[in-house]
Amino acid sequence: MNDFGLEIKTLRKARRITQRDLAEKAGVYFTYISKMENGQLKNFPSVDTIIKIADILNTDADNLILLAKKVPETFRETIVDDELAVALLRKMPSMTPEKKEKLRDLISDD
Repeated sequence: MNDFGLEIKTLRKARRITQRDLAEKAGVYFTYISKMENGQLKNFPSVDTIIKIADILNTDADNLILLAKKVPETFRETIVDDELAVALLRKMPSMTPEKKEKLRDLISDD
């Protein structure tokens, strides 16, 4: 099972929604939800489907989109419009773990 499927399953069960109900509300087949939750899909759902599921489960769509290894539209806009974001993303792969930790400390909400 992947993190995306586990999160969907956890949220669905916490809200006492059956796979069939979630599927019906999201406009997909019941078996699709089952395969999604059990990590048996070859590809993650489309962003539109993830947004529908997030709305039904009353959760943050961006978080689910990221768990599906996709980039939320709000992130794309930031990347395109913000030179600092672009510079940071270019630098990240070569940053040492120590520098990444300093950056994490700098931007943490705590």
